[in-house]
Amino acid sequence: MISTGKIFRLKRLFEDDNRVFIVAMDHGVAGITEGLEDLGKTIDIVAKSGADAVMINIGIVKNYQKDIAGRIGLVATTEYNERSIVEAVKVDASAVKTTYLGRVLPDDTVKDQIRQVGLVCDEWGMPYMAECIPAEPSGKLIFDVDLMKKAARLAGELGADIVKSAYTGSRDGFRKVVEACPVPIVIAGGPRAESDKENLKMVKDTIDAGGAGVAIGRNIWQHRDPAKMTEAIAKIIHDNTSVEEALKILK
Repeated sequence: MISTGKIFRLKRLFEDDNRVFIVAMDHGVAGITEGLEDLGKTIDIVAKSGADAVMINIGIVKNYQKDIAGRIGLVATTEYNERSIVEAVKVDASAVKTTYLGRVLPDDTVKDQIRQVGLVCDEWGMPYMAECIPAEPSGKLIFDVDLMKKAARLAGELGADIVKSAYTGSRDGFRKVVEACPVPIVIAGGPRAESDKENLKMVKDTIDAGGAGVAIGRNIWQHRDPAKMTEAIAKIIHDNTSVEEALKILK
């Protein structure tokens, strides 16, 4: 049974249309990233421009609670351990997220880690987002529809309340991933898009295919105008605005 606390947090994360717009900002563990030098400023921009939540590494959340609390939801990127989840509860996160990029199906150790996080999140009434995306040993993502279906299904079967996947490259391909996943699924934004239209079309196709939303980072805070890009994506997700109308916001 899903706890009352978990239902409350999920409703707080998702809008009335059952969609969510998350701005991913957990890239800093790889070093200083262009666009995230001043994390507080970036949080302020997207909070004012229509994003529902930010995704931040749990270890640094305490430094930005005043920028987040009462203004925007928080998805805390955590490790595979109970203490990180308890920390997320203490800072009133809307959900926690773990990351797995690797072979599908992963080995038993990884599957057990995902399962254990799901169990601990159930105990604390904390929604769990499991990022589970096929990738080569180098870390390069594999955009194979059948592998992505398996990865998304695996995360849901092991206890995730939300799955973070990647866009397959086509609306029809991503619809197959959505149909195979037993829980809501959001997409990662991936590398910088070649154009604004390409980025917004990915968002629109995700929603039209039945996706629950997006968790996009670089294509927002590395954009020439992060505020307007945030507003344009929010319009597509929550108002079903067309790509053409959303592009007008960026002019």
